Amino acid sequence: MSSTERRVAWHHSLRWRLTLTFVLLLALLLAAAGTVEYSLLRGAVIASRAQTMTAAFQDSRAVLLRLERTRRADHRPRLGAGTLAKALVDQIALGRLSALVVGPDLQVLASAAPGSPPSPAVVAGPTAPLASRSVLLAAANFDTKSNPALLPSSSGTSLVLVFPLTTATGRDLGAVEVAEPAAPLQGELSLASLVIELGSLAVLLVALGVGLWLTTRSLRPLRRLTVTAAALGNGDLAQRSGLTPTSDEVGVLALVFDEMAESVERTVRMREEAERQMRQFIADASHELRTPLTSIKGYLEVLQRGAATDPQAVDKALGTMALEAERMRRLVADLLTLARADAGRELKVRPVDLAGFMDEFLDEREGEPGRQLEANLVALADPDALITICQNLQANAERHGGGRSIRWSTVRSEDWVGLSCSDQGPGIAEEDLAHVFERFYRSGDSRSRQEGGSGLGLAIVQSLVERQGGRVTVESQVGQGARFTVWLPPARASDWEPGHS
Repeated sequence: MSSTERRVAWHHSLRWRLTLTFVLLLALLLAAAGTVEYSLLRGAVIASRAQTMTAAFQDSRAVLLRLERTRRADHRPRLGAGTLAKALVDQIALGRLSALVVGPDLQVLASAAPGSPPSPAVVAGPTAPLASRSVLLAAANFDTKSNPALLPSSSGTSLVLVFPLTTATGRDLGAVEVAEPAAPLQGELSLASLVIELGSLAVLLVALGVGLWLTTRSLRPLRRLTVTAAALGNGDLAQRSGLTPTSDEVGVLALVFDEMAESVERTVRMREEAERQMRQFIADASHELRTPLTSIKGYLEVLQRGAATDPQAVDKALGTMALEAERMRRLVADLLTLARADAGRELKVRPVDLAGFMDEFLDEREGEPGRQLEANLVALADPDALITICQNLQANAERHGGGRSIRWSTVRSEDWVGLSCSDQGPGIAEEDLAHVFERFYRSGDSRSRQEGGSGLGLAIVQSLVERQGGRVTVESQVGQGARFTVWLPPARASDWEPGHS
């Protein structure tokens, strides 16, 4: 077990809880089915024995009826009720059943039971378990046959049936109670019950084993997700479940879990990168501010040591301190601009005619930069932000262009419109192109701190352009100048009319 995997007590385990719930439900179903099956089997066995007892009674009564008819044919006197009753119970006892005859007044007329070798085949006198009075009266007086019943007797439980008794001439003699020991029947039922119980137990044990196997297999992905979640919690953000997405709930959970892990890792990495950039930004800003402050402090110390009496030294010191103060002012202004951009200050984006905008912007510049502008090229932009972008690109071109001409032009592509600023300076080395929009980044000797830039102008350009839904690119080769292009979303024709910007 890995250090990130946690043990779960078996009675808290979802695997055991699901399996035991399934087994308990199956046990209830088996108990219900077993009860019904036992009841049906018991009824069928008792009904079968009752049919055998009924057949034995009917056979014995048929013998008695033939005897009566023979006596009538011979004109002999009919037999008395006691004699007939004694002959009937003896005949029934020969069939290995006990019998008892009662008259209409429920007085016992005769009874007999089967004997056992070497005893006589019939034992006279013993009485079978007496049925209830109502059952005997119904049979003796209303010719109603009883249902089979299990009644206690001196030798144990007996199966009892009660039949009405009439002679061949229709004379009612009473009722006949036929009984047999229920021990063999109960033994069969007990064996059947044991088989049902053992079968149910075997089914439950198999269900328990199969259920544990199935739940273990089904819940294995959850165990993998638990281990992965613990690893993520311990800081291993690269961990993934590695489960193959399926269409069931666990597969969907695994897919969502991995997507969540991706999002968490991406968010943490972005936060770490943002924190790194912030630390770097603070360090760079501190360094940039420390340089002019150190220069100003140095000149002040020089003046304090007596140079203040020298007018030339004072003029030189004050001029240098003014330049450094101006550098700090520009740096602080750029920092505030960048901070507002990072804070997500809302921009008021609207259709802007790029040619008209650039004419107004360039007309205010000294040196009359070159221009190549296409009419009716409209972008969705914030005019104030666009002024800041153009000012920074113009300042960057003036600073690094070596006094050579600067050219502005409008550009278009299938999905974008924009502005391009080109200079004829020394250009940017290929290894520096990917970093020119980084904060405080300077490349080459021509882009040194002495050139007066804060190192934030291009970073501000990129931030403002991207907040307007656009992008900025740079193209350059060493010795052939640089070209910066700002791409912006185009305005729809319905959003703008000529003469409005």
